[in-house]
Amino acid sequence: MSALLSDSDLNDFISPGMACVKPAGPTEAKDNNNKLEVGIESNVPVKVSITLQDCLACAGCITSSEEILLSKQSHTVFLKKWNELKQEGSRSLVVSISPQCRLSMASYYSMNLGEFDHCFRHILKDKFNAKYVVGTQIGRSISIAQMNETIQSKSTEKVGPMICSVCPGFVLYAEKTKPELVPHMLDIKSPQQITGNLLKQIDPTCYHLSIMPCFDKKLEASRDECLKEVDCVITPKEFVTMLNELSIDFSSYLSGPDLIKELTPTSWSPELHWLSNEGSSSGGYAYQYILDLQSKNVRSHIVTVDGKNSDVVEYRLISEVGQVIASAGQVYGFRNIQNMVRKLSQGSASKKRGIKVKRRGKPTGKDTTSSIAVADPTKTDFIEVMACPSGCINGGGLLNDGENANRRKLLAQDLSQEYAKIPIVKNIQDVADTYSSKTSDLRYNLQVLESPPSDFVTIGNTW
Repeated sequence: MSALLSDSDLNDFISPGMACVKPAGPTEAKDNNNKLEVGIESNVPVKVSITLQDCLACAGCITSSEEILLSKQSHTVFLKKWNELKQEGSRSLVVSISPQCRLSMASYYSMNLGEFDHCFRHILKDKFNAKYVVGTQIGRSISIAQMNETIQSKSTEKVGPMICSVCPGFVLYAEKTKPELVPHMLDIKSPQQITGNLLKQIDPTCYHLSIMPCFDKKLEASRDECLKEVDCVITPKEFVTMLNELSIDFSSYLSGPDLIKELTPTSWSPELHWLSNEGSSSGGYAYQYILDLQSKNVRSHIVTVDGKNSDVVEYRLISEVGQVIASAGQVYGFRNIQNMVRKLSQGSASKKRGIKVKRRGKPTGKDTTSSIAVADPTKTDFIEVMACPSGCINGGGLLNDGENANRRKLLAQDLSQEYAKIPIVKNIQDVADTYSSKTSDLRYNLQVLESPPSDFVTIGNTW
């Protein structure tokens, strides 16, 4: 183990900071008349419960300002707004949902994906009078295509690997505590925001509800440059809770006509936005970058190199003569992110001092130019980074409560296998070319915080 890390650092979970925004003290003692008794404390210890709904996957406790933003992103807020929309009658409800959420809820309701999609569309149409109900694949195709173009345009600058910015947990971490990472980060928006952009172009007055696998997506929608694209973000946990509160029986909507065409914007292909693409169950950004380059290099092939654990993977594009044309990596979970940041920092320091860093190991397969047998994403052109272990298929907002770490990992593996069965889009660039002209403002305004805000509390020395 590196001397820079201790065993206490190797943890994908974060404990509350000293000034946690969720009160964690015992409840006040009361007498039989429900009056507070001053100076009297209960002898019975009270168990404190702080969940992923309270703490996000970023670099520390959320700030008080972020807590206010999160309070505007919940199913109770949505229901209140929905009732206002019904009374106004001037704004339409549109809903988007990611494939990870669809799979999680399909598993929860013991349905296949087709059955879930059928019920989901019917409930949102019959109970909430939704105008459009869409998947996020068109937005993802645009996001992937924009990233591929940006990476290739910067490939000659030799600034080190470019880093994906679609995971808001990682973006918050970098902006708050690792400013040296921000220049490496692509500023292309995520499928959530691009999908919202597309929908708002079609109906500028619509109310856009987005269902996403992670609570950090709420903060992403609250960024200044994203406010007009998504009005409210909820997770599958919240969606199921909402249906239970409304006494809606999900499985009772299995019958009835297919509403896929009726709930799709007229300018969209009805089936396209419900599809997926090749690559990881977090979006496949790393693999899609290599796949795009393969289409431009005849007789090249892709080699997958495993890392020291299942959350680290490297893809290499190998020429006919065995030369590495390009490479991309996947890094999931803050345990691996810490190692990635440490290596990138060491690499930058070594370059400044003129030190050559050797890659150890032996070459494998036809990869004759590489000198390692284990994946090292920090030496690649592009890194797909996700804060959650196992990626978005294990997002904190998915329906995996009550499971220990091993069970959650197995559930994520099961969902990943189901994810691989979703029909895929092969012509990502064609989809992007068709729909990207209907979007505007596709980039984040990534910022470096020279010092954390006054209400931001870091956690020990982990970050």
